Amino acid sequence: MRQKRFVLPLCLVILLVLMLKPMPTVACSCAMMPSPEEGISNAQGVFSGKVNSIKENSGLLGGYGKTVLFTVKETWKGINKAEVAIMTGSGGGDCGVAFVVGQEYLVYASVSDMYEKRSLSTTICSPTKALGDAAEDLAAFGQGQIPTDDENPIDSGKTTYLIIGGVVFIVGLLLIFGWKRYRK
Repeated sequence: MRQKRFVLPLCLVILLVLMLKPMPTVACSCAMMPSPEEGISNAQGVFSGKVNSIKENSGLLGGYGKTVLFTVKETWKGINKAEVAIMTGSGGGDCGVAFVVGQEYLVYASVSDMYEKRSLSTTICSPTKALGDAAEDLAAFGQGQIPTDDENPIDSGKTTYLIIGGVVFIVGLLLIFGWKRYRK
């Protein structure tokens, strides 16, 4: 009789463990900062913008690090939205850029799985920098363009994973309760 009492909690723990994914760990080490030409060539998006907000990510199902929301002022490559969210680390060895709300930056962003699956992100190993320190980069790029809002944002897939995970969890619970009821 005691074994039956542990079946439901054990099944719930197993479902929970299957839904959680291990959190990747990374250490940041950069060789040499690329030139502006190499930086723009390697990046999927290059833009200047002002930091509107910074949100710390939970790490459980929503990635980890920080999501930084920018108002895009000028764009040189891959970004045509007036607002864009960029992922970066929290600092302390995870390659995160120490963005400050209200400050303007020249951002080199790439699609990466480093902080969240298929997210636009930047690290301290990219040439991302405060706009005041970007004179050499801006001279190399020339005049940028104003964002036109005609590009779909990159879908990180986070919402899809949350929905699928929630459905699997609920179906699992229903199956467990149905099985338990059937056994009685």
